[in-house]
Amino acid sequence: MGFTKPRPRPAKARPASETLSTEQRQKLAENATYVGSSHHTDVPKYGMQASPRAGAMDVEQAEAEKLKNPDCLVCPRKWIRRQEDATKLLREALVLGSYVTEGPNVMPSRLWVRDPEDDIVYEVKICKPPKGYKAYPLTSYQIAYNLPFELP
Repeated sequence: MGFTKPRPRPAKARPASETLSTEQRQKLAENATYVGSSHHTDVPKYGMQASPRAGAMDVEQAEAEKLKNPDCLVCPRKWIRRQEDATKLLREALVLGSYVTEGPNVMPSRLWVRDPEDDIVYEVKICKPPKGYKAYPLTSYQIAYNLPFELP
């Protein structure tokens, strides 16, 4: 077994909470919608069939196996019938500014949010089509080393 180069850490950046006004962040949040992804679910939800990627697992399994950057993590099943709650959590993250801004009126391509119910951190990515966001949980390693700033 040879040497494998570690993944580069992202450059530290200032979150939108420090670079955009509250009003700008609220304006972006008004139109944000969580649509989900068939790749990050193991059961049908939101009108889509489940088609998780090969090797998909939940975050607890990844942590138990001490995987730093697993290929694909599936969302907890608690979100199956809670699309409105997922959208609300997404909008709260936008208002809090837990992303690196790409411009004052530009929806961020990625943001991060901590679920207050389960203390799971999700990476949220914009997807087109359909227009909206998808999300997946992160491992403790990814939270510690792959985020551009520390989450509150």
